[in-house]
Amino acid sequence: MASTKRPVPAASATPKLISDDPVENASMWLSANAKPLAIAGALALAAGLGVWGVRASDAKKRANASTALYEAQALTFAGQADSARIALEAVASRYKGTTAGEQAVLLVAQNLFDAGKHSDGVVRLEAAKSGASRAFAAPIEALMAAGYEAQANYAKAAEHYAAAAKVAANEVERGAYKLAEARQLMAAGKRTEAIAAFEALRGLPDSPYATEAAVRLGELTAQPGS
Repeated sequence: MASTKRPVPAASATPKLISDDPVENASMWLSANAKPLAIAGALALAAGLGVWGVRASDAKKRANASTALYEAQALTFAGQADSARIALEAVASRYKGTTAGEQAVLLVAQNLFDAGKHSDGVVRLEAAKSGASRAFAAPIEALMAAGYEAQANYAKAAEHYAAAAKVAANEVERGAYKLAEARQLMAAGKRTEAIAAFEALRGLPDSPYATEAAVRLGELTAQPGS
């Protein structure tokens, strides 16, 4: 009687684990999957190296930016205002988007203010507003306000202090900007707006600015026509 041939099962990419020994089973599985595991490991390593490379590059950029800013400030301390402004502009341009780069923009404007070029300083800050990070949004607005204040444009200064208050980092900082806004409204002769601003500050519980707000309100309400 002829023997019946049994079909030969197709070869599997991963052999069955038929040993009773779990260590031997693990060894067999690793051996069968050595190639895909090696590929997966290589891809994971490459991805990890890519992330590390980006972080290392960013860290180096920030370190270089800080060094360049320090060197530019050293020129300011040495009394070399023009050279300092050029160096600060270079930091602001080359390291745009870094903390040092944004600090450099503020220092450029301050340099111009110190030279009596308040309009130029305000223009420089205006140009930097759109790309500023949230951390620098309020300081930029406040410095613009100071530039307008130096030009006796108190109404415009009040506008920018109000803008700074809207993007302030915390309540204490917001209160300081609101107080500055109220002062500028008072200086601009906008009595009604100034009274409203000071009253809002006086009404804040535990505000460090409530006392001055109350004093200013007393001054305003003592004026003729109150």
